[in-house]
Amino acid sequence: MLPALTVALLALILAVVGLSRHPDSSLSVSQADKDDARQEQQAPAFRYWVVTRSLNIGDELDEESLAVVSSPAPIANVLTADQDVVGKALRQFARPGELLSRNHLESGGTLPGTLPAGYRALAVAVDDVVMAGGLVSPGDLVDVVVAFRKGDGERDNPAAMVLLSNVQVLAVKGAMAEAQSGQDREQQRRNNTVVLAVPADKMPAVLLAEEEGALRLAVVASEDKSLAATGAGKGSKPVYYRDLFPGKAAPVRKAAPGQRVEVYEGSDSRSTYVR
Repeated sequence: MLPALTVALLALILAVVGLSRHPDSSLSVSQADKDDARQEQQAPAFRYWVVTRSLNIGDELDEESLAVVSSPAPIANVLTADQDVVGKALRQFARPGELLSRNHLESGGTLPGTLPAGYRALAVAVDDVVMAGGLVSPGDLVDVVVAFRKGDGERDNPAAMVLLSNVQVLAVKGAMAEAQSGQDREQQRRNNTVVLAVPADKMPAVLLAEEEGALRLAVVASEDKSLAATGAGKGSKPVYYRDLFPGKAAPVRKAAPGQRVEVYEGSDSRSTYVR
C-alpha cells in the first residue's frame, strides 16, 4: 500500500513540475496570433496611385492605366488613392511603375512643386567663393550675406548685412540633386548659378544687392535648422565700416577689372574680364 501511495505522489509532483515548465503550446500560439493581428491593425497603410503603362502628354488617365500600391510610410509629392484622377489629362510623360504626382497633372516642371506658397525660385550667379567653397548642395539652408562698397550713399563708409536668413537651396549649377555621373558633373561645370527659394517680396532686394554689392551664401548649421520656420526670410541690420573702426577712413579700393567670364575651349578653360 505504501509504495503505491509514494508512486502516486511522485507522479503528481512530476506532472505539476511539467506543467510549470511546459505551458500549453496552443495557448501561446493563440496569443501570438492575436498580437500579430493587433500589430497589423495598428500599422498605418498609405495608398497611392501608380501608372501601369507608358502615357504621353495629353493622354487621359483611365482605370486600366492605374493601380493602387500601399506603403507603410507616407511619400511626399505623390497623389493618394482617395483622390479622383480618372479622366484627367497628363501634363508630363509617365513611365510604367511611376507613382502619380501633382506634376503629372499640372503644367510646368518639378521646380514649382518644391516651392512653398509665397516664394519664388530665383537664380543668382555664383563661384566657389560665393557658394561656401563650392560645398553648397541642393536642400541646404543658407543665409544670403551682402557687402556694399558704399553705405548710406557714402563711399568711405562700406556696409555689410545678412539680407535673408534660412533660405532653401533648390538647385546648384542647374541640378536639383547631387551629380551621380561624370556626364552630369560635366554639364554642371558650365552652369555657375544657384537657385534659391526667395520670399516674393524680397526678390527686388536680392537683385539690387547682386548688382550693387557682393553676395555670399553662408550655410546654416544642422542644429539651427529647427529655427528656420520662425525666421525664414528675415535679415539683420547693416554693419558699417565706421562702426567697426571709429575715426578711420575706409581703405581705397582698386576699380574692378570688369565682370569675369569663363571661356571654354574644348577641354580647356580660361578666365577673362569684360566691362
